[in-house]
Amino acid sequence: MTTTALPARPDPRAVRRGVRIGAVLALLVVAYAAASAMIEKSSDRPLDPASAAPGGTRALAEILRARGVGVTVSDDPVAATAAARDTTIVMRYPERVRPATLDALTAVVGRGGDVLLLEPTTAVLNNLDLPLANTGGVPAAARAPECQLPEAVVARAAVVGGGSGFRVTQPDATGVTACYPMRSAATLVVLEQPVRTASGAPAGRFVVSGSAEFMTNKQLAKEGDAALAIGLLNRHPGVTWVLPRPGGPGSVAARSSLADLLPDRVVLGCLQIAFAVVVLALWRGRRLGPPVAEPLPVVVRAAETVEGRGRLYAAGKARELAAAALRAGLRARLAERLGLATRPRPAAWREPAAAHPEPDPDTLVISVADRTGQPPVEIRSLLYGSGMSHPMAAATGMSQPARTSVTDHELVELAQRLDALDRQVMTQ
Repeated sequence: MTTTALPARPDPRAVRRGVRIGAVLALLVVAYAAASAMIEKSSDRPLDPASAAPGGTRALAEILRARGVGVTVSDDPVAATAAARDTTIVMRYPERVRPATLDALTAVVGRGGDVLLLEPTTAVLNNLDLPLANTGGVPAAARAPECQLPEAVVARAAVVGGGSGFRVTQPDATGVTACYPMRSAATLVVLEQPVRTASGAPAGRFVVSGSAEFMTNKQLAKEGDAALAIGLLNRHPGVTWVLPRPGGPGSVAARSSLADLLPDRVVLGCLQIAFAVVVLALWRGRRLGPPVAEPLPVVVRAAETVEGRGRLYAAGKARELAAAALRAGLRARLAERLGLATRPRPAAWREPAAAHPEPDPDTLVISVADRTGQPPVEIRSLLYGSGMSHPMAAATGMSQPARTSVTDHELVELAQRLDALDRQVMTQ
């Protein structure tokens, strides 16, 4: 008669846990999508010229309008760049647009317009073929311009930073002016185009800023931020704020890998952390020695210890180890009652309860057989199991079957037989 094994059923607790985790993740995704949609549709989104919130730029827009500069807002970078004539385009999140749109920005500069890029990534700078690289975060602080840019000279010190810094990758490039430096990085870089327009007028310029905070309502009145922002945006009769929406297909961010989005200093920082971890591991590894036995801080009852150890065996389904522990404990007790000499346990037995001293197997089996009257073969099989080779087996002609796994029923039966042998030795 053959039996077909039924497929194991999944653990209901694991299924419920997976369902809960999936529900939480789905809820987080929905909440993030809803929050993003609300932020994008809100008039209080950052850098919006119509927003009077601290992060908006309404104050700057009103100042520019009072000076005769028209201010418009667009979330369509393609239409904004196509219609740009003698204007300044302020591009926030330039990584959200396609490379073709970035090429259109170069055409705007070639027609004499200005393009102000706010916190562009290295991938955007490479697509525009600008000799700059994003170096990562720069703390916000009031800094002197330390350059000859007219707008910066008029503004003097300004509170810049809080965003990215930029490093000039081609120091011999012409028309590059780096202002408001922080160590080896600059927070504002102006790149004048050496070419001229078709009418002979000078071409426009790229203005790369690592932060847009100095243009916001909350920051405009500090130091020379207002003068710097007005000077950068007052060169043409029109200013177009382009705030592209996220997630556009084919954008620079979508085509960039994770390594492209990380600043240059991240790799160096990771290498330093890895070196520090290796040094720490070597230092701590040399200080570690062998385990040291220490007394327990509290006295644990024997019954609790036995119960806890039994639960560990049950949780690990270690029936063979439990059986070996029962046999080792009984051998130690029988040797003590019978007055037999003990010796260190042979390493080949690999049984638990290593603290129990082991008597000579032949002497123990013969002594217990003489005391109880049972056959030595049965005593040996009960005390040492049938999976361990022993000289008694060769002497009695008993074969050694292969060691098999112990079932729960066999383990209970073994415990009962060992207890009966223990009682029998005690009463004889």
